[in-house]
Amino acid sequence: VDTLPFGGVGNSGIGAYHGKASFDTFTHKKSCLVRNFAAIGEKLASGRYPPYTDGKLQFITTLMKKRSGPSFKYLPYFIAFALGAGLSYGIFAWQKVASEEL
Repeated sequence: VDTLPFGGVGNSGIGAYHGKASFDTFTHKKSCLVRNFAAIGEKLASGRYPPYTDGKLQFITTLMKKRSGPSFKYLPYFIAFALGAGLSYGIFAWQKVASEEL
């Protein structure tokens, strides 16, 4: 296979400069962003790009403000209540079925 790297460096062989090995030796991996916005999306996102006017900066600042989200402070209590209510309903239903069988 002519794309396999083989040999040494200099007089000891032809080196490892064939195919993918050669490409990997002489290149560096970098990330690349490909934007594929539709015309409407590109128009809506145009505020992100320079030149920044006062209106664009105010809009971006408004979008990036830290906002308080919903509080989940009482979630564990609600889950415990729901599990207790469900368990109680299940026990009462089971007792009703068990008493009807007798």
